[in-house]
Amino acid sequence: METRQLESTPGFVIFDLPGAQHYVGEARLGTRLIPGNATMLVRHLTYVFATLEQQRSGASIGLKSDPADAHGAVEALADELADDFSTGRLSTSPGLRLDAELLAPVLAHDQRNLIGNDDRDGISFNHELIGVGAASAAASLLGDLDGKRIAIEGFGPAGLGIAREAAAAGASIVRVATAKGCTADPIDGGQLDPVALSEAWLADGEMCVATLSGDSEPAKPWTVWKDDVDVLFCGSKPAAMSGDGASMAGSTPVVAFSSAAVSSKALAVLRAAGTPVAADFVAAAGPALGWWADPVLTHDDLRSATTDTVNAVMSETAGHDDGPFMAACYRAESFLQTWQDELPFGRPLG
Repeated sequence: METRQLESTPGFVIFDLPGAQHYVGEARLGTRLIPGNATMLVRHLTYVFATLEQQRSGASIGLKSDPADAHGAVEALADELADDFSTGRLSTSPGLRLDAELLAPVLAHDQRNLIGNDDRDGISFNHELIGVGAASAAASLLGDLDGKRIAIEGFGPAGLGIAREAAAAGASIVRVATAKGCTADPIDGGQLDPVALSEAWLADGEMCVATLSGDSEPAKPWTVWKDDVDVLFCGSKPAAMSGDGASMAGSTPVVAFSSAAVSSKALAVLRAAGTPVAADFVAAAGPALGWWADPVLTHDDLRSATTDTVNAVMSETAGHDDGPFMAACYRAESFLQTWQDELPFGRPLG
């Protein structure tokens, strides 16, 4: 993993693998950014590409500037890395403290298929595809989602995508959690209505848990980790599921849907319990399928491609003695060995 310091503005760019066709990753802004904190964000995408058997690599841009100086930092970045952006060698998207308007001088060069940016009832198509992939991974672990009870940690645009897909497949949404708290369990085995979830999130963001619970002080976020559901989705941040969370989850299958959402300790606890864990770089592979897709492909085409891809990987890695997460790692690393002299150090675990 190479970290290059920017010369025109405080900051850095991380490139994971040498010799990749393209490098892709978010751009983030903050005076205290350090490369080490982006390592797993980068590695997650490298394993996504390896899962899809693409010779591409994760990357990350960190602009160490105050938000008040964001415009100047982005302009400097666009000028300094103009060749990388204009040739498509490096592609980025808005991350921490950056939006499409601020990042416009860079995004103007993006050569990827931008169908993933399309609005789909308040969330992007990329978030919808994460929902499709995560729901498909869960169905692979459980056989199907019809009649199953689910909980979603890290509820947000991608979580809303999961809720919509799971509900359409017949699942009941029991709890959702954000950084602000966790919803109360529905009374008498009820469920959270996907439409109400959508309206609450779009109106109140992370405070939707208070709206949905009817309580200005909702339960603590960690209370989402209960073993009374059929599957737990996690994706608020790297290491969202810790060892303690894994212990609370018990034998409940887990589906990670964001970068390194399961910690190494949590994976060890879950493996010891024989609990299956679907890897984040499998469940969240959908958006990458669209980035270089033929422009004639439709939303439905890419939804189907996401489902088929996730189902194929989950089927191939099912029944492995080390569990589906590690089996997916071995599968990705087998492809990496076809074009890398050495495997990168460290798997996408928080």
